[in-house]
Amino acid sequence: MFGIGFPEMIVILVLIVLVVGPEQLPDVARKGVSFIKEAKRHIAEIKTEVDKQTEPLRKPFEEMVENADKDSNADIARSRFDKEASEGGKKAGEEQA
Repeated sequence: MFGIGFPEMIVILVLIVLVVGPEQLPDVARKGVSFIKEAKRHIAEIKTEVDKQTEPLRKPFEEMVENADKDSNADIARSRFDKEASEGGKKAGEEQA
């Protein structure tokens, strides 16, 4: 989490206890938890709104990618077929000679 390890977390918690004091620590913890919950809720709302706004753009893009995949697969199959056909022609020519 943010590149903070367990020892750093312990130091941060000790500093919070020293600054806030043990009497006010439960209130500060509750406020911190409620702040995190609100932030998560707002982020989810923003993500939903962005998804709604980008949906018309996403569908044509996904179709374009899907068609490109089909085209590239067809090109791969065609090149393999051409390679096998040319190798088959060489083998047939070698057998006749």
